[in-house]
Amino acid sequence: MALLDDLTSKAKSKYPRILLPESTDSRIIAAAKSIKDQKIAQIVLFDEEPASSLGLESINPKNEDLKAQYAQTLFELRKHKGVTIESALEMLSNKSVFAMMALQRGDVDGVVTGAITPSQEVLSSALRLIGVAEGSKLVSSLFLMVFDDNHSMYGGNLIFSDCAMNINPNSEELAEIAKSAYETAQSFLTQSPKLAMLSFSTNQSAKHAEVDKVREATELLRSSLPDINVIGNVQLDAALDPNVLKIKDPDSSFLPPANVFIFPNLDAGNIGYKLVQRFSGARAIGPILQGLSKPVNDLSRGCSVDEIINTVVVTANQCK
Repeated sequence: MALLDDLTSKAKSKYPRILLPESTDSRIIAAAKSIKDQKIAQIVLFDEEPASSLGLESINPKNEDLKAQYAQTLFELRKHKGVTIESALEMLSNKSVFAMMALQRGDVDGVVTGAITPSQEVLSSALRLIGVAEGSKLVSSLFLMVFDDNHSMYGGNLIFSDCAMNINPNSEELAEIAKSAYETAQSFLTQSPKLAMLSFSTNQSAKHAEVDKVREATELLRSSLPDINVIGNVQLDAALDPNVLKIKDPDSSFLPPANVFIFPNLDAGNIGYKLVQRFSGARAIGPILQGLSKPVNDLSRGCSVDEIINTVVVTANQCK
């Protein structure tokens, strides 16, 4: 698919070091081999044996000297939360923590994990040890929805956010999610971002606190990014079809279809992306985390080798 081909080319030009810490999983090893063969990124593994057999770099979490160095960094990072050198050494027995410290210290440029690790462990480690990027207030997620030729009447590539992180964001948080999605769209999509702040109401046709939340989020977004092309609040059909929008909001200057969809809560976002994925056969790449100071992405524990490769491609594009 064209978008993935484009992102893969960009990843190859950056050729960053991406850590796959779960190297006991056969899917990770197969993906690592394919990524190396395609020269997409420099893969780093935790286990020396598979890394050596594939001609890849490794970081050994059992190396006592390295563990001591990481513990010192972790202590400096979290001592204000009561972490001691001793507790830091204990924390580093967790591979997710060790992976985040490798990223924090600059030994790798990005981390992709979650194939055998619960998402909560991955996300909590990333939030505590990598933290929120400068200029961001919130970590959120998005899915790249990639459509084949038979299902691309509204465009071949869309962004859905937030589908994995924030359960019921308030208006300020929703505006921050939209801002991050807009910035990601600028990097990933070939077309200019056109945002739709989704609601069950178009043009405040219904009176409800949830409608007000989306309206306020849209106003906050416009005030922080005056040149952004956004409509809100808006129903999905009006965000896609100019004839529907003309009926429901005849004074709107927005020209559908949108290509970035901001869902009002996690229920809507998670259900929405899975409906589209299952009924249209769209490829859902993600969840892609945005707002972290360094690139970390979480795999589904049911992920395929291709999904691991795609996530590495996206992560490589997030590397500076």
